[in-house]
Amino acid sequence: MKRTPLYALHVEYGAKFTRFAGYEMPLHYGSIIEETLWTRRNASLFDVSHMARFLVSGADAEDFLNYSFSNDVRRLRGKRKAQYTLLLNERGGIHDDAYVYLLREGEYLVVLNAANREKDWNVLNRRREGFSVILQDITDKTAQVALQGPKALEVMASLSGIGELENAGRNRLFLWDELIITTTGYTGEKGVEIYGDGEKILEISREILKGEDVRWAGLGARDILRAEAGYPLYGKDIDEDTDPFSANLKWFVKMEKGEFVGKEALMEMTTTRIRRGLVRRGRGLTPSKGAPIAVGGERVGYITTAVFSPHVEGIVAMGYLPPDVEGEVEVEARGRTYVYTTSDYPFVPLPKW
Repeated sequence: MKRTPLYALHVEYGAKFTRFAGYEMPLHYGSIIEETLWTRRNASLFDVSHMARFLVSGADAEDFLNYSFSNDVRRLRGKRKAQYTLLLNERGGIHDDAYVYLLREGEYLVVLNAANREKDWNVLNRRREGFSVILQDITDKTAQVALQGPKALEVMASLSGIGELENAGRNRLFLWDELIITTTGYTGEKGVEIYGDGEKILEISREILKGEDVRWAGLGARDILRAEAGYPLYGKDIDEDTDPFSANLKWFVKMEKGEFVGKEALMEMTTTRIRRGLVRRGRGLTPSKGAPIAVGGERVGYITTAVFSPHVEGIVAMGYLPPDVEGEVEVEARGRTYVYTTSDYPFVPLPKW
């Protein structure tokens, strides 16, 4: 079982750990619900060092990434230095979702899901044939934390001395003190993700936590926050058999950019179910992944994510349904049937930035 460079610091703050993607990771520091609420009111620090991090460089780095991923890296110009994207298979299914960062001309940082590290590494290495490109897996040589919440940018701007950070928009990138700071994250709130070697990330984490508006938060809160924002989780909401159109991720597929893996399959694809939001107010049993969704007793879809949201004061869920299904549906949870209502996501108000 692996541990991140911040393990001892988590112990110092009383973390309760869980196993995730081969790592011993903080689940919470006392209360998942309290950490969820704190994040949307103030700022929380998350250790996400388990994420896979690859460097892509060389004369053909841009072309290689455009061929391998669904978004268009040529759009990383000016102040916009980061983009969400998808690593597709030949059938148009999702190998993984990722973030690509332009560090400098001809050099990119690609961040992917921890559980898919080996799979993604093998896929990208197979695809580099014919491209003048160098791939480096820097996961074990680096660490990563995310500072998220309405006060996150203010905290980081003050600490770094980068005044521009306080009002920075999404998908910006800053270099400071051997660290990479990006205005990205997985909660829907304003915030930053910080990359560097383990010692530097440990050092900056200690400094960040000195702020009265900042607390640690674990994977438990992170899962609720991403679900409230309507963000998909690989392995639950998207996988090798899920196409980006059904997953409601078409905005991150640039069909006009030229050839890329999966494009031909997507051109022939028809969508019968799409990822939708569902809400049930109040307490109750939380449905598990794969739980059937029915209308009038007839099964029409299935659940992929369901969590109790303290902000909604009920259960928010995502699942796959025909586009024309609206209103009340029935969802099974441990042998009982509950009524849910279809809903747009995000399920909570999020900042526009």
